[in-house]
Amino acid sequence: MSYVARILLACLVAAGASSIAAAGRTQTTPSTAIMTTTAQAAWARVRQAQTPPQQAAEVRGFLAVLATGNGRRIIPALDARDIASGRAVSLDDPVLVQRPQAHEVTVAVAGQFLVFRPLSRASLDPFLGR
Repeated sequence: MSYVARILLACLVAAGASSIAAAGRTQTTPSTAIMTTTAQAAWARVRQAQTPPQQAAEVRGFLAVLATGNGRRIIPALDARDIASGRAVSLDDPVLVQRPQAHEVTVAVAGQFLVFRPLSRASLDPFLGR
């Protein structure tokens, strides 16, 4: 086996070992949040809100119920997408807070994926920790 082939083999083995270690870390990190029936009812109120101030208040209420049910403050994982294009949008992207109505946000809680269409920036702020 040539010198270059041995180096290439060593690199491949090292890369494979690091990806296996990374996969092991992600698989062993369980979600500890629970979604109580009270939290489910609070989420239904978020979805039914008709005005930006009402929706913002319901989001804060949902997060409070979630914190009560879990015994600690929970900030769920979020994924934002542009509704028109389906393109993923970074949570740091200014367009998300400038035009929140143009986005759909998926909120992940206790293995459930909850779809959220913000009516205003005030509705997003509690999810973003603001």
